[in-house]
Amino acid sequence: MAEPYVIKMPQLTDTMTEGVVVSWEKPIGARVERGDVVATIETDKAIMDVEVFRSGYLAGPLAAVDSVMPVGAAMAYLTETPEDAQSLVEGGVSENPPAEVAPAVSAPAASESLSGYAIKMPQLSDTMTEGVLVSWEKSPGDKIQRGDVVATIETDKAIMDVEVFREGYLSGPRVAVDAVVPVGEAIAWLVETAEQVRDTSTAVASTQPAAPVASAAKAAPAVTSTPQPSVAEVAARRVPGAQPAARPRQGAASPFARQLAGQQGVDLNLMQGSGPAGVIVGADVLAAASRALPAMSGARVPEPAVPGEGRAMSAIEKAISQAMVASLSIPVFHVTVKAKPEALMRAAKAHKVSLTVAIAKAASQALAKHPLVNAAYQPTDKIVERAQHDIGIAATTEDGGLVVPVLRSVEGKALEQLQQEWTPLVEKARKRRLSPPEYTHPTFTISNMGMYGVTQFDAIVTPGTAAIIAIAGNSPEGMPITITADHRVVNGAEAALFLKDLKKAIEHPESWLEAGATPIPEGDYDVQVLVIGAGPGGEDCARELVENGVKVAMVNNAPYPGGECLWRGCIPSKAWRAAADRIRDREHDAAMGLQMGTPKLDWAQLEKHRRGILQARGEMALKTDQGMKIQVLEGTARFTGEHSVEISGKDARSLSFGACVIATGAPAFVPPIPGVQEALRSGAAVTSDTVWDLAQPPQRLCVIGAGAIGMEMAQMFHDFGAEVLVLEALPRPVAEMEKEVSEQLMKALAHNSPRLQVLTSVKVQEVSGKPGALDIHYQVGDTDTHHVCDLLLVATGKRPDTSTLNLPAAGVTLAERGAIAASATGQTSVPHIYAVGDVVGGYMLAHTAGQQGRVAAANLLGHGARYDAAKDSGVTFTRPQCAFVGLSLEQAKAAGMDVAEVKVPMSIDAKAMMTGETDGLIKMIADKVSHRIVGVHFLADHADLLVGEAVMMVSAGLTLEQVGEAIHPHPTQTELFGEMARRLLSRLRRSARAAG
Repeated sequence: MAEPYVIKMPQLTDTMTEGVVVSWEKPIGARVERGDVVATIETDKAIMDVEVFRSGYLAGPLAAVDSVMPVGAAMAYLTETPEDAQSLVEGGVSENPPAEVAPAVSAPAASESLSGYAIKMPQLSDTMTEGVLVSWEKSPGDKIQRGDVVATIETDKAIMDVEVFREGYLSGPRVAVDAVVPVGEAIAWLVETAEQVRDTSTAVASTQPAAPVASAAKAAPAVTSTPQPSVAEVAARRVPGAQPAARPRQGAASPFARQLAGQQGVDLNLMQGSGPAGVIVGADVLAAASRALPAMSGARVPEPAVPGEGRAMSAIEKAISQAMVASLSIPVFHVTVKAKPEALMRAAKAHKVSLTVAIAKAASQALAKHPLVNAAYQPTDKIVERAQHDIGIAATTEDGGLVVPVLRSVEGKALEQLQQEWTPLVEKARKRRLSPPEYTHPTFTISNMGMYGVTQFDAIVTPGTAAIIAIAGNSPEGMPITITADHRVVNGAEAALFLKDLKKAIEHPESWLEAGATPIPEGDYDVQVLVIGAGPGGEDCARELVENGVKVAMVNNAPYPGGECLWRGCIPSKAWRAAADRIRDREHDAAMGLQMGTPKLDWAQLEKHRRGILQARGEMALKTDQGMKIQVLEGTARFTGEHSVEISGKDARSLSFGACVIATGAPAFVPPIPGVQEALRSGAAVTSDTVWDLAQPPQRLCVIGAGAIGMEMAQMFHDFGAEVLVLEALPRPVAEMEKEVSEQLMKALAHNSPRLQVLTSVKVQEVSGKPGALDIHYQVGDTDTHHVCDLLLVATGKRPDTSTLNLPAAGVTLAERGAIAASATGQTSVPHIYAVGDVVGGYMLAHTAGQQGRVAAANLLGHGARYDAAKDSGVTFTRPQCAFVGLSLEQAKAAGMDVAEVKVPMSIDAKAMMTGETDGLIKMIADKVSHRIVGVHFLADHADLLVGEAVMMVSAGLTLEQVGEAIHPHPTQTELFGEMARRLLSRLRRSARAAG
C-alpha cells in the first residue's frame, strides 16, 4: 500500500493555534476529488470548511467530533484505492469512526439527472428510519445561507428543524408536505444560481432506496419460519453507549458493523460478510439481529382484521407502538407502596420548584442506594450500570401526545438548578420541539398521572431502562407509587427496598434537603438580630433586615464599617493598581505616536490619595448605617449563651438577641516557616493586613504565595520599579482561576513584566536576616537555593480565627481549617445563628460575603434563599486581568454536566489591537443539552468591565441562543460574547445531528 496522504488541521487564520472538529462531511471510503469539503472545523473566529486538493479515498483514523487538535495534527488520511482505505481502517487505529458507507444502491433515474446539493432527511435519533415533512420554511428560489432552517420534519419523537450549512438557492423537486421520507433521501436541492431553480414537488417513490439502515435491512436474507421484525424493532434493541464489538478472529468487519454488533449483541465470529473481499458490513449485522429477534420475543401472532377505514399513524404514534411491542419481550413485575407527599409539597414550595422536580430529586436519593434500579439489560446477557441519574419524566403535548423529556445528572444538582433546566424542557415538550439529546436515553423514568385523579396504574418499562414508577392521585392513605421493573436486572426484594427508601425521601425531605428559612425567634430580647462584623457581609445583612422593619445592632471592632475590603483589601489595593495601570499604559504610547515621557512615581502623594479614599468611604458607610437606624457598636463581641453576648471596648455592654449573624471575616494566614514570625515582628516581612504602612515601595521584593493577593501585589510593585520573585507551593499560580487562564497569564507576564519571576512547586525552608537584607531559603525540585530581598510579603491566603467569639457557649460548631460550618442558607449548627463571608471559608471575596449576608437576611425574614457558588464570580487585578463567572469545564463535568466550551483569543479583537492589549483569551462553557451558559472565564485587560455581562448570563441562566441573538454594539469587546455563543451553538447543533 502506498503511503497515505495526511489531511492535517489547517491554519486558517494568523492567530489560529488549534481547531475543534465539528463534523465530517465525507464518510470513510468515500471518493474525494480536488476541492471537496471533507470536514468542518471551528477556529478562533468561525466554523469553516476543510477542503482537500488531492484525489483519493477518505481513510481513518478520523479525529473524533468535538476533539481539540493543534494546527498541523493529522485529522484523517487519503489513499489511492478504496481497498487501501479499508486496510488502513482495519489496521486497528480507528476505534470510534463515523458510520460506514452504505452498500451501493441504484438511485432513481430522476435523481441521477439532477445537479446541485441534495438536502436529505436527517437521522435525528437511533431509532429513526423515516420522517414526515411537516412544513417548508423556505420557498423555491429563496437564497439560502449557512445555518438557515429550510423545513421542519416530524421524527419518531418530536418536530425538528432541518438546517443546511451550504449557500445556494432552494430548488425542487421538493417532497410534498405530509410525505413520509426515509432517512437519507433527498427532500429538496440546493443549486448555485437562481436560473437553475426548479419549482416542482414530487412524491417519494416506493422503489427509491432507503437510508443506510433501511438498505441494510433490505439486504437481509429472507426468513421463512417466522415473520421478520421491522428495522425499527431491531433498532429498538440498541443499547446506547455500548462498545463496538471486537474484530472477528478471521476476516474483517467495517467499523459501522462492529458498532452495530456491539449494540445488538451479535457475534461477528459466526458471520459471513457480504461486502468487498468478504468484509462484514452493517447489513450483515442487522440481518443477523433480525433473525435473532423472533427467537427472543417469539413469533409475532397475526392480528385480526379491523373493519373501517383507518388513518395512518403519525411518526410519534408509530414509535410508541413499536416501543410497546419491544417492551413485551421484557419480563416485568409490579410492586406498589403508598407515600404521603405533603412534606415534599411544602419543601418544593419553599424552594420554589415544582413537585415534579422534587419527586425526581427524591427518586435520585433512592437510586443512589439501589443502583441496579438505574441499570439496564443489554443483549445478550449483560447489565449496563450507570452512575448518572438521567431521569425521564412523561409529559403531555399540546396535541394530546406523550413525550419524555430527560433531566440529566439529577444526582449532582440542586433543586433550583433542576427547576431551571426543567422549565424550558417541559415547555418545549408541550410544543413537541425537543431535540434528541433532550429526550433520548433516560436511565430511569417517572410517569405521574395523579393530577388526572387516577387511583392506581402500571407503567410500561422500555428497552434501555430497568424500571419506571407510576404515581397516582393522593388519597387519605397516601399517594400510590407502583414500580414496574425488569426482572432480569432487578429482583423483587430490591424493588421493594427501593420503594421503601423512595417513600422515606418523599415523606422526610428534611433528611436530604438543607433546612429552609428560619424566622427570627420571638422573645424579650434587647435586639431582634445581632450582627457581629461590619464588612460587606455584615453590613449588607444588617441593611436588608432594617429595611424590613427588624431591630438590628451591629458590632464592629473598628471606628468605621467596611471590614477588610475597605481598609486592608479590595479598595486600597485597587488604588495602588490604578497608579500602576497609568505607568503600564505608557508602554503603548509610542505605538500610537505619542511622546509623553517616562512616568515617575510620587509615593507620598499616592499614599495621600489612597488614604483619602478609605476615610471618605468609611465615613459614608457609617452615616448610611446610622441613617438606616442600625445600632452601630464599636467593640469585640463574645458569646455568653445561645442568645447573649458580652461586648468589650468603646461600647462595652451585655446584649441579648433573638438571632445572630456572624460576619467576622478572616485574617491573613502565616504558615509555620522557620524565621517568618521573627521577620514579621521586626518589619522585615509583611502580610496583606500590614503592607499598608510602607514608607517607600521596596526595590527587591519576595512574595510567598501566587494566589490573587500575591500576584496582584507582585505585579504592582514590579510596575512601581521593583525586582520581584514569587514563590508558590502549588504547580501553578492563581490556582483558583481556570487552568488555561492561569497558564496564559504566565506567558503574558514573561514578556510584559521582565523584572517579575514566578517559581512554582517551591518549598520555602527558612527566612533569616533583617529589614532591608532578608535571606529566603527555598527548594525547587531537588535543588536548594536562596534569594536576598529588601522586603518579604507573606501572601499565603486567609484563614478564619474565631478564638475571641467563644463559640462553644453558643453551641456553634466548626468545619475544616477553623471555618464555621454553615449551609447554603447561612445557617450554622444552631438554627437561629447564621454565619457569612470569609469566616465560613469558600470564596473569600467581598461580593460573596455581601450575597451571603443578603441570603441570611432573607432566611431570617422567612423567605427561602440560598447562596449558589456555581454562579459566583471573581476578578484578579493583574495585567491582563483574570476573571471568572460560574464553573470551568472541569468543574462542570465533575458536577455531572455534559458541557462544551468555546474560546476566543484577544489577539483577534479589533479593540484590543487599537490599545495594544492583545494578551489573553475568553472562554465560554455551556450545557450541551439545554444550551444554558454555566461559566465564562477571562484573561483580558478590562476584564473587570467585561465580566458584568457574563455575570448576567450565568446568574439568569441565559442560553447560547439568547446571547447569540442579542445585539452587541460595535466596535466593543462585548461583541465577542455574541460571536462565541453563535459559534458554540452551531457546533452543538452539528454534533447533535451527527450523533442522532
